[in-house]
Amino acid sequence: MMKRTLIVMGLLGSLGWGGAVAWARDDFQTWHSAEVVKRLGAVWEIAWLPEIRIRHDASQLFYHEYRQGIRWKPSKHLQLGVNYLFVRNESSGKPREEHTGELDLTPKASMGSWDLSARGRLALRTIQGSAGEEEWQFRVMPKIARRMTMAGRTLTPYLADDLFYDSTRTAWNQNRLYLGVSVPLGTAAGAAVSVEAYYMLHSQLGSTRRDWSSNHVVGTKWGVKF
Repeated sequence: MMKRTLIVMGLLGSLGWGGAVAWARDDFQTWHSAEVVKRLGAVWEIAWLPEIRIRHDASQLFYHEYRQGIRWKPSKHLQLGVNYLFVRNESSGKPREEHTGELDLTPKASMGSWDLSARGRLALRTIQGSAGEEEWQFRVMPKIARRMTMAGRTLTPYLADDLFYDSTRTAWNQNRLYLGVSVPLGTAAGAAVSVEAYYMLHSQLGSTRRDWSSNHVVGTKWGVKF
C-alpha cells in the first residue's frame, strides 16, 4: 500500500512539475507601436512604423524595430508596398541586429460594414550572427473587420491571423492571432489620429518542430495620417 502511494505521489509530482515548466514557458508581454503616414497624391503614401516590445511579464524592454516604406494604392481593392526594416533584438541575451527588405501585396474587399483583406509579405532578412546570414521569410495575414457605431463613436473590431513561413527551417514556424479594435480620435493639426488596442496569442515553433511555446501579448498602436 505504501509503495502504491509513493508511486502515485511521484506521478502526480512529475505531472505537476511538467505543468509548471510548461506554464513557465509562457510569457506576458506588451508591444507598443505607431504608424505615421504621409499621403503623396491620390495613390501614393510613405509610412514610418516604430515599435518596442517588453517581456518577462511586461518588465523588460528587449526589442525595438523601425519600418519605413512606400505604398501604392492603384484602387480601393489593392495595395502594394516596399519596406526597409531595422531591428535590434535582445531576446537571446545579447543584442542582435537585423536588416530586412520587404515586399507587400494586400488585396482588399468590402461588403457593407465588413472589411476583408489578406496581406502577403515576402522578406529577405539579414540577421547578425545567424547561420546563413540571409534568410527568406513569407508571411500571410488574413483579416476581417466590421465598422460599427457605439455611443456616437465609430469602432472597428477585427480578427486577424499572421502566419510565418521560414525558408531556412522549411516550416511554418510562427503564428500571431489578433483580436483588437481600432478607434478614430479625430483630427489634430490637419492629421487624422487613431488608436488601436489588441490582444495577441503569439506562438513559436521550437527546435524539435513539435514543440510550440506561446506568449500572451497586449498591444497598442497609434496612427497619424496627413
